[in-house]
Amino acid sequence: MTCPTCSEAFPIAAGFQEADGKRFGVLLASMEPALGRATVEYLSLFSPAKQKLRLSKAVKLVEALDVLVRTGIVCLDERTSASRPATVAMWVDGIQQMLAQRARLTLPLQNHHYLRSVVYGIADQADAQAERSAEANKRAGRHLEPGASQAPTDAAARQRRVELNNALMGVDSDVRLGLLTPEQAEVRKAEIRTRFGGGNG
Repeated sequence: MTCPTCSEAFPIAAGFQEADGKRFGVLLASMEPALGRATVEYLSLFSPAKQKLRLSKAVKLVEALDVLVRTGIVCLDERTSASRPATVAMWVDGIQQMLAQRARLTLPLQNHHYLRSVVYGIADQADAQAERSAEANKRAGRHLEPGASQAPTDAAARQRRVELNNALMGVDSDVRLGLLTPEQAEVRKAEIRTRFGGGNG
């Protein structure tokens, strides 16, 4: 990391002793381990050519990424309403793809727009594959087998309940960590329940 006063680089552990450093640590700790590890590497794509990434900037980037991941969906961009369900694994995969393509990227990155487009592509492919599988099953008549039509629905419903509960638990975690007030948490939970179709969690 880089000192905001003298721009001198210092060990990341030392940065946890200041306010931004503590918040940075809290944000990473609240993420799933795979996402947290990927995020630390991803931040290297934002480092200026002849400097290190400032801690305050890193905090803002991680906060913005955390918000994107927690929604459970990915939008192509602000100009369209195109969106797809996106799991944490998809965001991790998107980050890893970008790291692998580092040499072809225009660095340093300024925001998460490129990552969002990569994750949208991953989510779109997964959605298309699910549709192809469903269509193949229908043509083969497997959807007419006893229990076949109900099983995918039950599985999808279970998955949505898991995602809903995970999102709600994430809000509770943010309250415990002091990232949200109880009032803000209730608003966030209401938004989450609306997004998942009004479930109670």
